[in-house]
Amino acid sequence: MKSHYSQDYIDDVLVRFAYHSTGIEGNTLTLRDTQRILEGHVLPSSGDHSLRELYEVDNHRRAFDYAFEEAEKGTPYSGYFVRQMHQLLTDRILVDAGQYKTAGNRIRGARFRTAEPWEVPMKVQEWCDNLNWRLAHAKNFDDRLEALLDSHIRFEQIHPFSDSNGRTGRMLINYSLIMDHQPLLVIERNDRDHYIDLEAEEDVQGLMTYAKQKLAQEREDMENFYIIAERQAKFEKEQWQKIQNGTLALPKSLDQ
Repeated sequence: MKSHYSQDYIDDVLVRFAYHSTGIEGNTLTLRDTQRILEGHVLPSSGDHSLRELYEVDNHRRAFDYAFEEAEKGTPYSGYFVRQMHQLLTDRILVDAGQYKTAGNRIRGARFRTAEPWEVPMKVQEWCDNLNWRLAHAKNFDDRLEALLDSHIRFEQIHPFSDSNGRTGRMLINYSLIMDHQPLLVIERNDRDHYIDLEAEEDVQGLMTYAKQKLAQEREDMENFYIIAERQAKFEKEQWQKIQNGTLALPKSLDQ
């Protein structure tokens, strides 16, 4: 599945997605610090950050790997898959990582009540079944995107976990985009209030408009990374052919 994306694009979008998705929920790490953590397990330049903030970012690497691995298998949405994604994103952070909530919770400022704990397993399974059906019967990408975004709102209304429902839901959107070989959706932290308003108002079409704008920008970035990677691969192949033909010499340190 990763063959449909250049590795440079995956590395780039991982950093940006982790930075913005955690930032929407209050993480204060900078984009540069996020990159340092994800690319080299390096602590941020400032010591003013909590251990939780570091793990929130670092956990996205494993969540991304899991998403690509399962997309390669064509794994459909299921309760197990949803819990596993939450577990990876909240490992070393939450005592109940990967487990459904056992106490009631609510979204601050929301007009609706989230699901009761006893309802969650059934509602999540219904959510998965409905989304899988809509994706399988979608006529085009717009239909699939609408199904994803509508389901994202429904997922947040269920609020199946004690914490980190938002970042889990955003990762679940991107899982389907990966399966479709599409660019990934990065909802930026600066758009937090607009994004939350769209969710609260259940404005699927408004969320569609926002997502399509972001995906258009993301597609351009993805294609540029792919073109650069293809040109580099072609160049390196030509260099090796020249070496084999004797028209290009190896560096002396290697030609021994």
